[in-house]
Order: sequence, then C-alpha cells, then structure tokens
Amino acid sequence: MQRIDGRVVLSPTDLTKHVACAHITTLDLQALESPAASLGAKAPDDALNLVFAKGLTHERDYLQALRDRGLRIVEIEGFGNDRLAAEAATLEGMRAGVDVVYQATLFDGAWIGHADFLVKTPRPSGLGEWSYDIADTKLARRLKVPALLQMATYAERLEQLQGAPPAYLVVVTGDKKEHPWRLLDVAPYARRRRAALQQAISHPVPTEAVPSQQCSQCRWQARCEAEWEANDDLVLVAGMRGHLREALRDSGIHTVEQLADARLEEVAAILSPTTAARVHQQAQLQVEERRTGRPAYRLLPPESARGLQRLPEPSPGDVYLDFEGDPWAEDGRGREYLAGLWDRSGTFTSFWAHSAGEEKQLTEDLVDELMRRWAADPGMHIYHYAAYERTALQRLTGHHGTREAELDQLLRGERLVDLYAVVRQGVRISKGSYSIKKLEDLYWGQTRSHDADVADAMTSVVEYERWLVERDPAILRAIASYNQDDVRSTHDLHAWLEERRAELAAAGHTLSRPVPPELKEISDEERAETQLAERLVEAGHELLAGCVGWHRREARPGWWDFFRYADLDTAELVDDPTAVGAPEAPQRQGSVARSTVWRYAFPPQDCKVSRDKYVTDVDSHDNVGRVVGVDPVAGWLDLSLGNGRMPVVPRGFGPPGPILDKVLRESIAATGQSVLASGDGMAARL
Repeated sequence: MQRIDGRVVLSPTDLTKHVACAHITTLDLQALESPAASLGAKAPDDALNLVFAKGLTHERDYLQALRDRGLRIVEIEGFGNDRLAAEAATLEGMRAGVDVVYQATLFDGAWIGHADFLVKTPRPSGLGEWSYDIADTKLARRLKVPALLQMATYAERLEQLQGAPPAYLVVVTGDKKEHPWRLLDVAPYARRRRAALQQAISHPVPTEAVPSQQCSQCRWQARCEAEWEANDDLVLVAGMRGHLREALRDSGIHTVEQLADARLEEVAAILSPTTAARVHQQAQLQVEERRTGRPAYRLLPPESARGLQRLPEPSPGDVYLDFEGDPWAEDGRGREYLAGLWDRSGTFTSFWAHSAGEEKQLTEDLVDELMRRWAADPGMHIYHYAAYERTALQRLTGHHGTREAELDQLLRGERLVDLYAVVRQGVRISKGSYSIKKLEDLYWGQTRSHDADVADAMTSVVEYERWLVERDPAILRAIASYNQDDVRSTHDLHAWLEERRAELAAAGHTLSRPVPPELKEISDEERAETQLAERLVEAGHELLAGCVGWHRREARPGWWDFFRYADLDTAELVDDPTAVGAPEAPQRQGSVARSTVWRYAFPPQDCKVSRDKYVTDVDSHDNVGRVVGVDPVAGWLDLSLGNGRMPVVPRGFGPPGPILDKVLRESIAATGQSVLASGDGMAARL
C-alpha cells in the first residue's frame, strides 16, 4: 500500500493480506496516513530474509529454465519509481511478440503489480495472433489461493493492455512444477475480494486483531500480541478457536480472567458442555499461574486408550526421536538434514544428511537402528512430540523407496508414541501454548532461553542454510546441541508423564496400558514379492520388477493415514483438513429405499468427504454409513444406513482405507513368474 499523487495505490499483496486479516489493512492505512503509526512494526528478521532469498533464487532458476528452452525474453528493470515507463516497456515487449516478459509492471493508477512472467501463447488478442498468460513462482510445494488471487489481479490490467483476458494463471511451485489454473474459475472471487478491499479503504470500519495464519509473517505481529496482553483477550487461552471467542464475547465474557472467574454453568450455557469445561479450566489454570507465579496442571478424567493410558510400559530400550528439516533444500523438495536419538542411558546419536543421497542413507541407517533396537528389546518404543517425526519417516521411506516394509512393521507394531497426544488428552497445563518448550517449565522448572544461536526450529533452518554457505563446523555443533536438548526434553517429558500416571492411579483410578502387538515379521507373500523383483532385475526386467509389489507400497501411506485419525484428539480432528471432527448426535431426516438418512451437525471445518462415499469411525475404523449430502460451511453431514442399523456418535468421521488390491498384486506377480519361466520371448511380447 502506497500513496501516489495523493491517491492510495494497492498491490496484490495488500489484497491477500486483507483476505487473511482485515486488521492488517487498518494498520497499514494508519501507517500510510501517519508515519508515527508505524512504530512497533516488525522489521524483516533472518527467517523472513531467508524466505525472500529462497524465493528470489526459485524465480531466477525458473527464468534460466525458460532461457534454456531457447525462448526470447525481455526483462523490465531499471525504471525505479517510474511506474508508467515500466508499464510502457512491458507493453512494448508484448507488442514485439517476445516469448516472455520478466518482471512485467502492470499499473492502472489504482493497482500496481509486478508479475514474475508473462508467457506468450498462440491465442489472438489486440496485439496480433498472440497474447500472454501469467506465471508466478511460489516457494510452496502446493497450489494456494493467495497466489491465484495475486495473479487474477494482474490479469485485470493485462486484459486492458492486450485486449483479451489471459486464459491461464500458472503457479510454479517450489518443486519446479507448473500448475495451470483457468482465470475463468478465479476471476469472480478475485473481483469480489478486490471490491471488498477498496470498500475498506474508501469507507473504513473498525477492525481488531484476531489470530490468523498471516500472523507469523506480519509486520504488526508484536503490536497485536501486545494489544492482546494488555486487554487480557480471550485469544490468550490455549485452544481458543475464533467462533468460541465470539460466542463468549457476545455473552459478555471478554477477558481470560472473566472466563476463569465465571461459573462453569454460565459458560456451558454459551458453549457445548465439553467445550465449556475445557476452556473454563484452561483459563483458570492460566490465571492461577499469573497469580502464583508457578506453573500448574490438572489431570483429566481417564478415558480408555486415551491420554495417560496411551503410554506403553516403559522399557530399557526406549528411544526419543527428533528431526531437523530444511523445507527449501533440494530445489524445494526439502531435506531432513538431522535426525537425533536419545536413549535411556543418556546417549545421543545423530544422523546427518547434506545431499539427497545422504538423506537416503540417513533414512536407511536410522530405520535400521530402530529395527535393531526393537529386535534387542521387544518392549522398545520410539517417543516423539507432535506428528512431524512420523510424517517425516513416511515421507523419507516413500520418496527414496527404501525401508518402507520396515517402517510399516514399526507402525503396525505401534512402536511410535506421540507424547503430544498423551498431553492433550491427559493433562491440562497453565500455559497459553502446548509446545514442548512451554511444558519444560513443569519438569525442568524453566523454559529454554531464546538467546541461544539455535533457539527453535526456524533458527535451526536459518543456521543450516548459513552452514551451506560458510561450512563452519561450529554451526553444525550448535544445531546438534539444540536437537539434543529437544530429544532430552522429550525423554524428561515422558518421565514426568509417567509420574502423572502414577498420581492418577494413586487417586484410585484403575489404568490400563496399550496391549503390545506381537513382533510381526514381513509376510511370506511380501518376502516372495521382494525375491521375485530381485530375480527380475537380475534377468534385465527392471520395469516389471518395479511393478511387483507396487500396489502394496502405494497403499501403505493410505493405510497409515487411515489409522492416524485415532491418534488425534477431537480438536485436532476438527482442524484436520480431511476428517470431520466433533459431530453431534444424529437426527433422522427420512428414508431412501430401504435405508434411513441421519444428519450429523458439526462445527464448520475443512474436510474431504464426498457424496456416495463411505465414511468410518476414526476410533473403531468401522464403516458407519454412506454420504448422501454434506455442507462443511453450514456444518452438516447426511449418512445413509440400512434400516436394520442404528447410527453411532463417533468423535469423528474419516475416509475409508485404500481399495483392496490383492487380485492386482497376484496378477502382476503371476506375470513376473511367467516372464522368468518363458525367458526373453514372453518379455518381448509384453
């Protein structure tokens, strides 16, 4: 946002920020009107500077790729603040019919934008027998709405310049892939959002700071956080969702202390009983720590197979795992550059990777070490905090095509234990966050200093990127020290949770532990597939060898995801982009043929539930009905059940598991056997 000749001129970035948080527009406008209002704005830090540098590198790499195709490129540069001249140069290149205009300037007096690339296409326009589409580079590895909004805004001015709208908006993601998107599908939404921003500029209305995904990259973050603290805003309550905050405020509860001091019955009259109990106790604990200066916790009523009852029997071979990953390495694919293990003897073992090949070796060495420890101690478990470690192992084995069967054994054997799930389901703490660094105050008596060279995951990435340039061994030692603190903390958290479990038992509760599955060997069928593939490779049939067992390998991530939902608590199910969390008791809607339709209301949420597909209970994994209608915005799901079946009320609904593929696997294996039996003659016919 800037003022040019007395007029506010907007950019596509202003638009995406406004869509994410209208309060940013208010603060940006105030800063534009009065420089004093900029006080407290956050300057770009090392992390943001790294993201900017990576983005520029990605853009330059794509520019070079276009040059390597032999395309004629004109670059718009050197015009400074002369926006009209820069746009004139852009239009000159377009009229000349160059293949690519790089850093195109588009300026209509009200909006200014700099499109990364205008790419020539053989579609007639006012320019001649050609026109231009828009391409932008983005570090993300998947398509995101803000990128499309930005390019749709460029498209408005581009249509005026070339006399025809571009047909496609192309996002070049961090993995170098081009994702074309029809402007026709984006333009109506983009027009509405632009109109809303222009209305906010011309007729400002009061806004307030509300947490959003934009906060971490917003220059006003510190100012908003200070405002929440000063107002004792409800956003400070851990786990406080936006719609809960609004419901409480509408009923006269505006602060954490007001929520803590309210009677539970009052809160339950506003929110659902379960949610009311959670946020009320959470507020009370946070206020208690404020008043006493000491961290506090409360044990939650035990539920079967949840919370502290998810802790398996401790074993001498237990290990604690933590990864450090760089999301921008390997041309945007990312790299896990360090995996750290801590064991009960206090030994720290590190596995490093500084290239794709070394990452594969890290994967093999780490999984082999875990399997070795499991064989030595059948009661061993691998503890971690939050889902990243499990997800990273799945991603690594899948990407490198190695140790997938072994990881599958670890997962089927329930060797990985997420202590975050144990904490969220079993303990309530007096902190505004449930990050492991906040928990350290409970078992270490303090939280880790933020003054260390490597203080969190993001600074670990920044320092690792610095090492890639400087190759200073001291940098890797600092990263390793940070990782060692993380795995040691995970161990100490586990010990603290075991003490809390004993405290719960001493209070008279009968507790259980997960029943450890038997150590499963690789099945005879899978071993036979491996041997067949090896024989096919030796005989020179690599392609067919890759097909043997392919369906089994491809299905594993689907099955891992299918069983993952049971590990999430109800709030996490609501946040999960695929599952449906916290459904209410069903209401009968009517009948269809010999089935009854039941409607489940649920909090509005993202989900991937489709009509005519079956859904499952996230805990029992049973099929609980066929979807005949769904509205994730209004928050309801209609399920069809045979008249002889009664509906259930699960914590959440998940998609079914992968399709059964045994017949396909057997057919490919039979083909491989036939090829080996008949020699090259059959292979040639295939």
